Amino acid sequence: QGSGSVGLCPAPPALLAAPRALAARGAMPKQGRRRKKRRTEKEVDVSEKELRQTPRCFVIKRGAVGDKVRDLVQNMREVMSPNCAKSLRESKINRVEDFLAVAGHFHVSHLIIFTATKAATYMKLARLPQGPTLTFRVDGFTLSRDVRAAQRRPRCGPRDFTVAPLQVLNGFGGAESKVPKPCPKPLLAEMLRGLLPAVDVPNFNQAECRRTALFHYEPETDHVYFRHFTVNKQNVGLERGVSKLLRTVRLPKLGRKDDIADFVLGGGGAASESEVEATQAVDGNDGKVGVRLTEIGPRLKLLLVKVEEGVCGGGVPYHRFMTKTPSQQQVLEQKAKQRKQLQERNAKLEKAMGLHKDKASKKKKMAEKAAAEAKKAGRATGEDVGDDDGDAAAAGA
Repeated sequence: QGSGSVGLCPAPPALLAAPRALAARGAMPKQGRRRKKRRTEKEVDVSEKELRQTPRCFVIKRGAVGDKVRDLVQNMREVMSPNCAKSLRESKINRVEDFLAVAGHFHVSHLIIFTATKAATYMKLARLPQGPTLTFRVDGFTLSRDVRAAQRRPRCGPRDFTVAPLQVLNGFGGAESKVPKPCPKPLLAEMLRGLLPAVDVPNFNQAECRRTALFHYEPETDHVYFRHFTVNKQNVGLERGVSKLLRTVRLPKLGRKDDIADFVLGGGGAASESEVEATQAVDGNDGKVGVRLTEIGPRLKLLLVKVEEGVCGGGVPYHRFMTKTPSQQQVLEQKAKQRKQLQERNAKLEKAMGLHKDKASKKKKMAEKAAAEAKKAGRATGEDVGDDDGDAAAAGA
């Protein structure tokens, strides 16, 4: 170009022809990152007996609920992990019968349903496939994130949810409640006991104890309180300075110490309020072990309202706010029995109608096939007769 002007140098023709040649041959360079393996866990073979004995559950919500109840559903799925469908998705067209239909295939033994009205939030706990169903009124709850936000050093890791929590029932065998219509404690305790796997004492592994779920019954108000904790194990009987040196997190700062003996003999420095450990001596295989419980949520305050004999239906042997006379109870039981008989009759009729339709369609197909064969045979016979007539005419000529 001339002086004082700046021009662009044209690209060589070979450089412009290279992408066109690659596109023509279909050898364009690859784009994006290399695919990573996501399913790296080895599948463990589980026996049929263990599948039947291990309780599993679906935690779902029905109807219009708020954001807090949605988060509560997700928290309860974490509590029931790993024996719960954590990524289960519900839609508006799904019914409870849809979940019951697939429960047997996945060996699901319990169903937890959260619903909400203008008056209160309710939780239903159903035993599959025959029932009963317990309906609780949720008088109060706190989400996991709120519980952890109130703690100075919350402790919770993803490995804590790889093993089912240990279940603790407290107060169910004590004094009777003083409320006018107390809940049936034996049934309530049995339903809650079957919600989580039982402890196998001969094969119990202390290292797998990572969480615990507490159900506490309060006889004064007839409420059931639920709490969820993580279990942290540590050695007991060591001096504070030595225990601080042995821990793997929050390592002590020794920059201002001339000798490590000063740190050990000085008790590891001043103990803060969060470092005061309330440990309890437990006899284990390796000696004494300190146990610290850290709450991770959620919290629930439940009041049993109704007991149903079936799965979300059937007779109502207990109701907190409704009282029926024996005659009314008998009438309701008779109606429920008639309704069940009618449903069984309708199922048999639908099955019989389906078989009848199958037979009718089979007969129709057979008739159509026979007609087609007869028509084909008639055509073949007509052609043979026409050939014979032609031969006879030729012979006469």
